[in-house]
Amino acid sequence: MSDAGQPIDALNADAFPDGAFCDTTRRIVVISPFPARLQGLVSELMARCYDVLMFHSAKESVLSLLQNDLIVVDLTWGTEEDVPAQAAGSADCLYLIGSRTVRPVPEGHTLEWPSALETALARIEALAGLSKPQAPDASADRLRFKDVEMDLKRIIVLHRGEKIDLTKTEFDLLRVLLTSDGGVLSRQDIMEAIWGDGYFGGSNSIDVHIKSLRQKLGDDPKRPVYIATVRGVGYRLGE
Repeated sequence: MSDAGQPIDALNADAFPDGAFCDTTRRIVVISPFPARLQGLVSELMARCYDVLMFHSAKESVLSLLQNDLIVVDLTWGTEEDVPAQAAGSADCLYLIGSRTVRPVPEGHTLEWPSALETALARIEALAGLSKPQAPDASADRLRFKDVEMDLKRIIVLHRGEKIDLTKTEFDLLRVLLTSDGGVLSRQDIMEAIWGDGYFGGSNSIDVHIKSLRQKLGDDPKRPVYIATVRGVGYRLGE
């Protein structure tokens, strides 16, 4: 919130490219005595369709009235900002900690700050629930995992709001992974899910399609965000 106690506008038009829109949001509350220091992180969160509200203190009475998916608390300035249980509700808390953090840190998740932006975003997305693939909506026919969204009806895949071109096999492969509920799939499992149990091709064809799909998603197999390799078994979604 600003000094006047008004929430910062979470739908900053500058955060969205032309033509982009958010059809679903998650709410994140950020508590920091110096919110301007977190502006880069906040701007990127808004660009990824999060509804972000900022407060200077955890003592703000309105916090107990909000429904949140995650509360991020900045403890790097040596301030003690324990979030009351009624304010946190069912939301997780992520505490940003540094050399000046007052110990002990309140119970919850922690992240050393400053941190690489992508590292912070991945952690926040996991805690806010966006890393959990959603089951297809009967009316919208969509799947979502982190910043990847599949429109099963129109056969379209969006990555960070931008359309990416996939082959039919790559599309089916991504769909199989997103509907696996995070479980490990063997190459045989994937082949049968895509081509049926009568397919007699080699399992290395799955590796070829996985490699191509990773390239189009910009996913590094050594540090996977979307598709992780389970050696000797197969593949699963990233953490």
